[in-house]
Amino acid sequence: MTITKQRRTITIPWLIAIFAILLLTGCASAPSSEPEQPSSPPNQASPATETHEPEVLTFTDTAGKEITLPLPIERAVVLNRNTAEAITLLGAKDAILATGDTTIKNNPYLELAGKPDVGETKQVNLELILSLKPQVVFAYTNRPDQTLEEKLEPAGIKVVRINNYLPEQMDEELRLLGKLFRKTDKAEQFLEWKHSIEQLLADRVAGLKEEEKKSVLALSAGFLNTNGGYRIFPSQSIGGKPGVGEGYATILAGGKDAADLEWNPAESSTTIMVDEEYVLKRNPDVITLHGTWLGGYETEDAKPFEEALDNIMKTTSVSRLKAGQTRDIYFFYTNFVGSDKRYIGTLQLAKYLYPDLFQDVDPEQYAREYYEKWLNVPYKGIWTYSYKDAK
Repeated sequence: MTITKQRRTITIPWLIAIFAILLLTGCASAPSSEPEQPSSPPNQASPATETHEPEVLTFTDTAGKEITLPLPIERAVVLNRNTAEAITLLGAKDAILATGDTTIKNNPYLELAGKPDVGETKQVNLELILSLKPQVVFAYTNRPDQTLEEKLEPAGIKVVRINNYLPEQMDEELRLLGKLFRKTDKAEQFLEWKHSIEQLLADRVAGLKEEEKKSVLALSAGFLNTNGGYRIFPSQSIGGKPGVGEGYATILAGGKDAADLEWNPAESSTTIMVDEEYVLKRNPDVITLHGTWLGGYETEDAKPFEEALDNIMKTTSVSRLKAGQTRDIYFFYTNFVGSDKRYIGTLQLAKYLYPDLFQDVDPEQYAREYYEKWLNVPYKGIWTYSYKDAK
């Protein structure tokens, strides 16, 4: 008994130990009931930390209408050529199904000629738009009229009204496009570059005294002296807010508006007709002429500019103005001072007005960078012309 009891005393603890070892070994080698999850590849966020962009966006467009759209937009018809350029700048051009508003004619560098043209804003081909089945149609805030919404929205096509050319709206409209096309980073990078140019200009003209500022009259070149009158681009709109781009450029460039007119943003025209006597009475130091019938991306010869301005001096009362006598007359292609590239054209205008302040600044350098870096196309064309420098 003694021996047997002793053996039990010795053996049982060892059996327990051996059993525990075997049990642990079996658990370690047993296959898991859950399938193994592959490790995340480098630079890929795990599901627990991944951030998801919203699938839809509810926003208010520039016309004040609340709209909800799925993201990102993949099918868009763009009636507004300024918006077509902004979308291209963001790298989302593939989403454009069709264009309008003379985009193909006046913005050939966007390379959208292969897309359907749904017509100018006053003659939109609604049937063609409906057949393309876009998610959204982009239009100006003041054109076409509400027929666009009445015909398209019952078919599930949203109409977004943004301008992309008025100074107080451009930044937020570009940010909105960045969200809609999921190009927010590109939008902010571009705006940082744009703001650096605007700040350069603002810093240079900030020290100008009121008596040093030149008076400027911004006129439509295409309607110059029409029926004995002139069409002026006002620098302010109703309520003292910034006016039409061509007119407000005067203020940004350190000048003062020779006119005392206010623009109504509800009007389809961006000019106000005045008679010849009004212009003679205002007698500006400088005249800026704006239009798209001279210059542009495909223009190489500056001779038509000189011929046109010589004719203006012979056939209109411009020659009786101070600006005509000093030849302080400058032509700007619309987009370069009155529209989406205002920050470049306005810098050029400031250099025309105050050459000593901008001796070391080359506005064309920024124009080249815009086309080559942001639009990824060659820089060419004639966008501004100085009648004074052509003497």
